[in-house]
Amino acid sequence: MDALRLVSIAAVVLGHAYLTDLTFSRYLEIWRMPLFFFLTGYFWTRGRPWAKDVRGRFRSLMVPYLVWAALMSVAAFAWFADDPDLLRRLVLTGWYGGADQEPPWWAFWFISVLFFTTVLRRFLERFPSAVAWAVGLAGLAWAHLVPDSAIARTPLGVGLALPCLLFVLSGEMFRRHVQPHVRRHRTLIGVGLVLLGLVAVRLGLEPPNIKFGGFGTPVLTPAVGVLMSAGMVLVFGSMVERLLRSFARRTGTGQALRRVITALVRTGTVVVLLHGWVLMWIMRHGVEDNFAKFALALALSWVAGLALLATPLSKPFTGARRRWYPVHRLRRVEPPHPVTSALPRVTTASERTHP
Repeated sequence: MDALRLVSIAAVVLGHAYLTDLTFSRYLEIWRMPLFFFLTGYFWTRGRPWAKDVRGRFRSLMVPYLVWAALMSVAAFAWFADDPDLLRRLVLTGWYGGADQEPPWWAFWFISVLFFTTVLRRFLERFPSAVAWAVGLAGLAWAHLVPDSAIARTPLGVGLALPCLLFVLSGEMFRRHVQPHVRRHRTLIGVGLVLLGLVAVRLGLEPPNIKFGGFGTPVLTPAVGVLMSAGMVLVFGSMVERLLRSFARRTGTGQALRRVITALVRTGTVVVLLHGWVLMWIMRHGVEDNFAKFALALALSWVAGLALLATPLSKPFTGARRRWYPVHRLRRVEPPHPVTSALPRVTTASERTHP
């Protein structure tokens, strides 16, 4: 399943590198952000003490958020010091958070929203599950009924935690109550769910724009996002996992491949927070080709994350524990990676380490 996390991280950078030039963007947006929250729920571990869990998630999500936000402020000053009005707007919206964050704070909103969503989910564990679903549905109604992206223009986008809770709950429900009953033909069913979602978009289903509080066609768009996320989990948990194992056996690279994938997953928070600055930097150096922007932004952000993972700065910058080198020998149980909050109870070959 780690491979699916890498795909979801790369999809974030892809959308920002191409922007309106991405001709198939609506087919990407329908699942790109829902998948992150769905995976958080899929790997959710129930029963942890609320206060302790909040402290841990603050260290793994919000500390890197604040550290990188400070660095983005320095970058904004270096680039726009000659335009005080623009600089002031960038810094104010960057630190306020939510929908109006501009580059280089491009995807920061996601990290803060993920933090508040997981804190909310942990708090609601003490109540019957129907209460959590009611809270999520109320948040979705707020997003649809209150105009001008009001839910997304809350400080740090905290209001978005309410509707995004639905994706987390869906991931939980799928792993606990649906997936155990899908014992055969997982790949076929998963591909069918993904294709169903793509067909729905082709027929006119409105994709979401979660950063701005847009959840598409009421109920239908979130439901299709959940179905496609579930389909991807089935495909990556069966066919892709088998292909990776087969490749590892044939080449004798099983351990090395697993370590590399795990290291990349552990630096996902850095990619989310840093790639906006990298995109601006390479464009200021004349790179205009969209694919080149995507490849460079993704590669440079991941390289920076891997380098930081090997230093004493790992905790504040990546949210993950330091490794002497990025592909450090894996332990039996790893801490969750901040970007998906995924903590398997007992790890498998595809579930070692993880928002």
